Amino acid sequence: MPLKPELNVSGYRGIWGETLTKDIVSKYARAFGYFTKEESGKDSPTILIGRDGRESGPEIKKIILEELQNIGINAIDGDVLPTPTVLFSVRNNNYDGGIIITASHNPIEYNGLKFVNKEALFTIKEEVEKIKKYYDHS
Repeated sequence: MPLKPELNVSGYRGIWGETLTKDIVSKYARAFGYFTKEESGKDSPTILIGRDGRESGPEIKKIILEELQNIGINAIDGDVLPTPTVLFSVRNNNYDGGIIITASHNPIEYNGLKFVNKEALFTIKEEVEKIKKYYDHS
């Protein structure tokens, strides 16, 4: 089994069912939710969820939506949305963040998570470190 990938500024990528599991997705969804609450200063911030067309996307999206809703996040199901559309939508609608379910150019068995901050930009190193701390405590 390959080494477990780690979250970085490009997100988290893994092989669905191996290095990207329901537990990992749940913990990262909660971690990003708590991070977004802290950054936005809101008890119920709004996070947009978008995904690419990979087969594992609907299942991962369902996990994320449930986890975010369980911690009081207003989670919007954008379903299939290209990455630039998620970024544009976060900015245009003043959402507090976004999660994109995608593995970009990786093979089909992969999937992943990309996190978008309230400025509609991908999370930077300092933000990734905060998300990791929430992940480690969830």
